[in-house]
Amino acid sequence: MKRSIIQLAISTLVGCNLFSCSKSTESNSVSKSFTLEITDSVQIDYLGEMMLIDYDPDSDKYLLTTDVYYEYLEVNDMGEILNHNEFNPEGIDAVETSLGLGYVDGKVTVLTQTGGYYQFVDSSKVGEIPIPYSYQIFMFYPKLGVFRDKDKTYFPSLWPETFAVNMEEGDFYKKLYRLPVLSSLDETHQDTMGVVRLPETSPLLDDQVHGFPIPVYTKTGNALLLSMWLEPRFYVYRQSGDKFEYERTVEVDIPGWVHYDPVPMDKAEQFFEGFSKKLSGNLTNFLKVGDNYVVVYNKGLSEEQVSALGQPNDGGLSRRKKNPNYAAIFDQDFNQLATDVPFPSTSNYPMVVNNEGELVVSKVAGLSETEDDGIILYKLKLTEK
Repeated sequence: MKRSIIQLAISTLVGCNLFSCSKSTESNSVSKSFTLEITDSVQIDYLGEMMLIDYDPDSDKYLLTTDVYYEYLEVNDMGEILNHNEFNPEGIDAVETSLGLGYVDGKVTVLTQTGGYYQFVDSSKVGEIPIPYSYQIFMFYPKLGVFRDKDKTYFPSLWPETFAVNMEEGDFYKKLYRLPVLSSLDETHQDTMGVVRLPETSPLLDDQVHGFPIPVYTKTGNALLLSMWLEPRFYVYRQSGDKFEYERTVEVDIPGWVHYDPVPMDKAEQFFEGFSKKLSGNLTNFLKVGDNYVVVYNKGLSEEQVSALGQPNDGGLSRRKKNPNYAAIFDQDFNQLATDVPFPSTSNYPMVVNNEGELVVSKVAGLSETEDDGIILYKLKLTEK
């Protein structure tokens, strides 16, 4: 029973694709009109489905991967394939399961089940970022979330192996929501420290079961913006030395957002049963474009919509067509300027910003009415009308 609930949690969540200030604040909304215009498209000569997942500004390279992060391509700005690799499940540098993938210091970095993070250059393993404790993972990370700053490496906190996982018990969730979201690693002394936790004002700390939040964050300058995936809000932290101080909570005004239904702690086993009947909205990324923040989201699908679509027999494409990607635009002071700015209808949700300030997305072939002879990347320009 426990295993089936864990599997349901993973498949549902992943498939859906107090320091300086302690109060929650709604964003001031200023009505402006923005568009995301396609300015160019790049074709990659690869016959297979991959999605753009990361970008390295120093080498101007794009990283694409399969939906299980096990095979990847590195391409340049012209779409030329620079490297193609598939992890080996056996041998000295084996990666049995890839749980997250992205660039760290220009190296392709993969989160492994037991070995911490392995780093690759030109398909060869060149180093590791070790996690100095035994950990357990029950989810994929849609954004790797590892970055270095001075003498510290920061990463999404991984559950200690000693953390008792029981998704039928409310006490598990109560402890889960109070664990550190982001930790720092001193590789010299092999010490880790939790540096970001949810603020006490977070709705996730209201002693109800909110399921299995997935942390997604972006660091830009000394600001760190954190989403817990299932909420129409994000948390802003400011870096102070090697710590991050909570500053504010920003509510994102999204008409038609499909909310999940929390349940009481003593009915924890009922959460995923109700959660699986609809697709809740997802806040999936933050991108800094010029003087604006772009908040990427899907609104979700109601129980009625999911029921009308029936059981997915097309790899989820019908649901994706009904649940496209949008952007909300914020200024530097987190005033919301616009909402429901549509991405191209065939866009995948992992997105990056390149050195030219363009948003770059990969095309989902199955969402298009035309066939392409390879993978297509769209370059988009954020324009205020």
